[in-house]
Parts: sequence; structure tokens; C-alpha cells
Amino acid sequence: MTDLIDKKIGITQTFEFPTVYISQGKMLKQETLLAENSKNITKNEIMREVSETYYNMLHALQTVNLLLQQDSIYADFLQKATTRYNIGESGQLEKMNAESKFHENRLQLNQALATLDSRQLEMQKLLNTDEAVLPLEIELHKLPDFILLDITSVSSNPLIGYLDQQLSVNAAQISVEKNKLLPDIFGGYYFTDTKAPGFQVGISVPLFFGAQRSKIKAANIKSRQIDIERQQVVQSLQNAYSVQYNEYLKAKESLTYYETTGITQANDIARIANASYQIGEIGYMEYIQNLQTAIGIKLQYAEAMNRFNQSIILLNYLNGNQ
Repeated sequence: MTDLIDKKIGITQTFEFPTVYISQGKMLKQETLLAENSKNITKNEIMREVSETYYNMLHALQTVNLLLQQDSIYADFLQKATTRYNIGESGQLEKMNAESKFHENRLQLNQALATLDSRQLEMQKLLNTDEAVLPLEIELHKLPDFILLDITSVSSNPLIGYLDQQLSVNAAQISVEKNKLLPDIFGGYYFTDTKAPGFQVGISVPLFFGAQRSKIKAANIKSRQIDIERQQVVQSLQNAYSVQYNEYLKAKESLTYYETTGITQANDIARIANASYQIGEIGYMEYIQNLQTAIGIKLQYAEAMNRFNQSIILLNYLNGNQ
């Protein structure tokens, strides 16, 4: 009996519609850009932290140096007051006053040294190093001052760019999901025992679209959520910029006073006090008090300079222009 069974062997492969692959490629490019924007957010944050810590460290170093100057003055004052007391030229009150000023300044100096050490450790952590870090400069300098009250400048903040890119990624995702509504394409190769090999090509149309349409709807909802979040972030950054701009104006006014008047007066006080003491116009106690006043003004100037610089750093961070 003749075997009439026709054995058929073949291979088939199903492909999604070509536009699906095109849209997926575009989505991958948008996701790559999103990763770049995420990196920019981290970079902006690190630059702010490093700048803040550097200028805080420089301020701490300058404070230490000024207090060391004052420490030498008070040590000399204490030595002379003790000698005058021992030989009966002054009373105990002068000696006690000298001791009080010396120890009070020494306490401030120790605290300033501890602050400097903390700033160094912060910088080491940020730079990921175990080596001690100290600035090459010994005095604070003023950062460039090109700040305007322009709250729209926060649009350059990397966080806004990141959210904008999220919208682009989501739009690309919607495009992918819509293209998946198109029919699949399949092709096959087969051969039988009795016939020549053949090819088969066709399309596969899904009968139900509910699941795919739900994905599109979900992606559209996500886009609206991202847009709302972006609006909230912009408002928050603009408010923060306005508040910080006011702090910058106060810091600038204070710094301007010390630059135009304060430091000049401090130098004049120290110079005149020294000359007056040398010719005997003032006593040692008054001489010390004037030197204390001069150094106190310089400490306040250093504080004003640091507040000004910190305000500039934060404004540059908010508008992404570091």
C-alpha cells in the first residue's frame, strides 16, 4: 500500500511592523539623553557642594589666622599685665582682664581650628581622598558678581532639563505603543517530501486591542503627571531664587560697607593705635583694645565676604550656571 502522507517541515518567523523598530530606536536615543540629564543634575549638585565647602574652608582658615594674630596680642598683654602686677605697678583687675581676654580668644581659636578641621574632612570626602586638603590661598576673594533678578533663569537648571527629557522619553514610549497596534508580519520557509520548497509571507492582525490601548492611555497620563511635576519644580526653583536673591542683596550691602569703609577704618585704627602707643599718647590697655577692635572688624569682613560668596554659589546652582 502506497504511503500517501505528505510530510511538511518548515520554519516561520514573526516580525513586528517596521515602524515599531524605528520608534523603539528613537525611544532608546531619548533614554540615553535622559541618562545624560541625570548626570548633569549630579554634576550641578557636586559643584555646589565643593564650592560651598571650599569657601567655607577658606573662611575658616582666615578666621584662624586672624585669631592667631589676636592670640599673640593677648599673650603679650597678659605677660605685661602679670609683670606690672608682680612689681606693684597695677592692680589685680588689669591682670584678671588680661587673663580673661587671653583665654576667651584662645577658646575662639580652638573652635576655629576645629571648624577648619571639619571643613577639611568635608572636602576630603567630596574629593574622595585621605590626604589633607588646604587651599593655596590664605585670604577670601570675592566671586564674580554678575547676578540679576531673573527668575526665568532657573529654566537652565539641570532638573528642569531632566523633566523635559522625561517628557520626550514618554512621548517616544507613546509612539512605540501606538505602532504596536499595527499588524505583525510573518514569513516562513517550508518543504515537503513531494513538493519543491516554498515560501509563505503574511500579516497577523490582533482581534483585541484593549490591553495595548490601556498602555497608551497610561503613558498619556504619565506625561500629564510629569508636566505637572515640572510646573511645580519651576515654581519652587523660582521662589528659591527670589528668596536667595534677597539674601544676596543683603550680603552685598554688608560686604560693600567693609570694602569701602570698614577695612580702611580697621587699618587706620591699628596704625594710629600703634603710633599713639609708641609716643605715649595712650596706655597699653587702650592700645590692646584698639587692636582688638581692628581685628574684630577684619573678622566681620571675612564673615561678610563668605556670606556673599555663598549667596553667589547658591544662585548659580539654582540657575545651573556653575
